[in-house]
Amino acid sequence: MQLSKIRIKNYRLLINAELDVDKKTTLIVGRNNTAKTSCMECISTILNGNSFSYNDYPLTKRQELCNKILEFMEKKIKYDMLCEQLDIISAEFIIDYSLDDPEANLGALSPFIIDVDVDTTTAIVRAEYRVKIEEKALWDLFEKSCYDDNGNYSPVIHEIHSLISENFEKLFELTLYAVNPNDANDRQIKSKKEVSDLFPLYSIPAERVLGEDGNQNNSSLSSLIADFFDLSEEDLSPDIANEVRTLREIIEKANKDVQENSDKILSGLVNDAIGFGYPNSEELQLGVTTKLKIDEQIKNQTKLSYTDGTNRESLPSTHNGLGYKNLIKMEFLLVAFAKDIAKRGEACIPLLFIEEPESHMHPQMQHAFAEYLEDFLGKISNVHIQTFLTSHSAHIANTMDFSKIRYAQKTKAGVVYKNLNVFALENADNMDFIKKYLTLSRCDLFFADKIIFIEGASERLLLPDMIEKCDKEGLFNSVKYKLPSQYYALIEIGGAYAYKFIPFADFLGLPCLILTDIDSMLDGRTKEVVSKGKTTSNATIKWWMREVKSLPQKSKVRIKLSEIIALKAEQKTRGKCHIEFQTIENGLCGRSLEESIINVNRKHYKLNEAIKEENLKFDEKSKTDFALNLICNYPKYKIPQYIKNGLLWLNEQKVLE
Repeated sequence: MQLSKIRIKNYRLLINAELDVDKKTTLIVGRNNTAKTSCMECISTILNGNSFSYNDYPLTKRQELCNKILEFMEKKIKYDMLCEQLDIISAEFIIDYSLDDPEANLGALSPFIIDVDVDTTTAIVRAEYRVKIEEKALWDLFEKSCYDDNGNYSPVIHEIHSLISENFEKLFELTLYAVNPNDANDRQIKSKKEVSDLFPLYSIPAERVLGEDGNQNNSSLSSLIADFFDLSEEDLSPDIANEVRTLREIIEKANKDVQENSDKILSGLVNDAIGFGYPNSEELQLGVTTKLKIDEQIKNQTKLSYTDGTNRESLPSTHNGLGYKNLIKMEFLLVAFAKDIAKRGEACIPLLFIEEPESHMHPQMQHAFAEYLEDFLGKISNVHIQTFLTSHSAHIANTMDFSKIRYAQKTKAGVVYKNLNVFALENADNMDFIKKYLTLSRCDLFFADKIIFIEGASERLLLPDMIEKCDKEGLFNSVKYKLPSQYYALIEIGGAYAYKFIPFADFLGLPCLILTDIDSMLDGRTKEVVSKGKTTSNATIKWWMREVKSLPQKSKVRIKLSEIIALKAEQKTRGKCHIEFQTIENGLCGRSLEESIINVNRKHYKLNEAIKEENLKFDEKSKTDFALNLICNYPKYKIPQYIKNGLLWLNEQKVLE
């Protein structure tokens, strides 16, 4: 059995969110403030049986909540109707199980299977934050803020909001149900213990105490390791248990020896205290008792160190990096969780939350963690554990299979979790390329506000500088949050492949700008200047033109260069995607970025005004050298207009729709 889906309503930005859960590992990625952590916190609150606060209730829903209470106070609706109509925090956990094996033990799931249909293999656990206050108590709470001294209805709105905020946990309570999958009205109230037994939960937060400063605390790595080595004999293998018993016998003998000698050693110090008035012959006499406990000695004296494997020399943990400490701590926490699950003995669905595992890790370590996490959990536990990760790491995201990734997209209607496996199944033709590119390039489009697809090295080096120049010229002043303050991802993909990413950008809901080269050709094989060209070799422009002309993408109809040049501004935009390529400036049109830069900066390249397009030919060996030379030696260079057009379009695009 496994958790397959979670639905959350009215929790912070999760107004109506549905999260598809992978059978092993679910990775939640997205920009900042897209409720990646909130999802985990909502689930933790429910499974731990805690209460929600007013801060957990969506800002967009608060006025509606207030209005419903006002309707009740004005006697427009009755108490029962109010309870039914209030749009309160809720969550559903969809569980899939199998009855193929007659010996299968459903264990902790059994109380939640309430249907009688033998063909149904789905169970639903529902959590609702329902009204708990009685009608009279509710009326008394809001009466003074709704009625004046003469009994006239005159609500003070800000007071109502304050009362809701201050009394939120008194007004509502968490109620847990088992729901019949075939009849939503058929449900049974369940206890918090039944739910916690079904879903053992362990969380590893992003804020992990890793330091060893000499003062042990419960969060220190040394304390964690000491606690892990629990010397309870029933939890140990027979061989080790025998060694522990032998060690305990030695300690017991040492205890007796220390006790016999402690009175002799300390008696003089004790007797010296008589001079201060205590003890006298009539009082209880002061003695000394010393007791050694092996378990406590191990816990108190355990300190983490790092040993050279060759000569066994060691260094304190303070001399090792935080990345390794983070990895070690997570390993011990995972093992501790696995040990706890193993002790339960009853079938359940353990859930593991790990927030930002990449903390302090270098890229290779992040990659290794993501790649071997499932194998590690399989080695330490015989129980199937479903893991949830939240991450801002492109290295972790690009290591995970698409089927495990859920992209958190923020919209005006709330955050939605997009299952990348859905896209993969619907776009099988492009998936091999997209997966391979993401793996090889480690691009961070999952965490970007906007995307810029570019040709190559020149664009990669020049675009950030061009964006800064446009900003200084005031070209972005039309919006409050300008492009330089947004997180844009530069994806170096080339004109031959950019089109493969367009459906993916659409799926993610991200504004994307394609800056590509017109790549004019005389025919299918011969390069030609734009003024004499007949077609293009650029696959992305061809793809775009077929869309504009409503042609099948496999059409063999020749794309004419004249039609490309004649594209209107509105034809260069499809949904949230916009394309730009070289345009005529100073009477000429370059066929690449480099030629366009040369064209608008003729003086710097020692060209007179009476030149032809043939004179713009870029014949340097290195595009990187070309870009660096321009930035370093000619900082006042002009930006080609097609670049400006594209950046202006991208600047105007809203991230939140």
